Amino acid sequence: KMLCWSLCLQLQLFFVLLLLTVTSLVAALHDDNWAVIVSTSMYWYNYRHASNALVFYHTVKRLGIPDSNIILMLGDDHACNERNAMPGSIFLDNAHRHCIYDENISVDYRGTEVTAENFIRIMTGRVRNNVAESKRLETNSKSNILLYMTGHGGEDFLKFRDTDVMTGTEIADMFFQMHGKQRYNKVLFVLDTCHAESMFRRITAPNIVAIGSSLSHQDSAGVSVSRKLGVVTVDEFTGAAHHFLHPLSASSQKTLNDLYIFARKSNMHSTPALFSTANVSPKLTRLMDFLSSTPKENILFHNIANNSSAPLPFI
Repeated sequence: KMLCWSLCLQLQLFFVLLLLTVTSLVAALHDDNWAVIVSTSMYWYNYRHASNALVFYHTVKRLGIPDSNIILMLGDDHACNERNAMPGSIFLDNAHRHCIYDENISVDYRGTEVTAENFIRIMTGRVRNNVAESKRLETNSKSNILLYMTGHGGEDFLKFRDTDVMTGTEIADMFFQMHGKQRYNKVLFVLDTCHAESMFRRITAPNIVAIGSSLSHQDSAGVSVSRKLGVVTVDEFTGAAHHFLHPLSASSQKTLNDLYIFARKSNMHSTPALFSTANVSPKLTRLMDFLSSTPKENILFHNIANNSSAPLPFI
């Protein structure tokens, strides 16, 4: 009898573990990947924030996410600024080898359109009726979202074009609304700003994993000064992320924790910050589950590439 009882307990434990494993696998499945990439800054001296955003824009396009699944918001038109000694261009490096602004870039919101209100409307699906479909985030409960933001921030706020701010409470409420409306499966939130960690503290919606360029009490810093342009061309954290992501393919198994460790070793002036809510872990978060195309998107990506006379941008 004791033997039978022991076998029954073992079988019950086996089926419980099997059920948990199947549930986890089902939860990990998703249909599509989307990217929302935001530079919130205006003024010429914030050139690096546009460059930061374009680094991630080119990264996700190179890895297969089509423009139809990317929302790009640039707070100012630095490429056409009258102070730009190299008009029509934005460069990642101070040697001006890598122009990351060209005719293949699709900017969805620019200048005065880049506001905290518009951003929240896009993320929560409450855009006005007259907004074009190409400028909407058409996600659902099976969509993974990369949210990359860069700009000037302080403790518990991020500035939008020096005219508006978004607080940590507002971003936490935004994610709460998105979860309630089943607008995502998982979110990877990447934030390059001063005091980045402070913007994560109030987030409670599940399946959110985040990495920031600085701890709550720290400023972030720029790197790569261009004497010809008179500006910093990229921030330290995004520059480190570019060096880490650039050689990776869509089949890479690298995790968010791997990126964090790389950034920590990159001699940044600030310390990167990791954050996660229920059901997700940086050590188990595969970057390509957010940065590359899913099989369904891959069909679209190859169709576009095959029908285009211009190569997709690669930096």
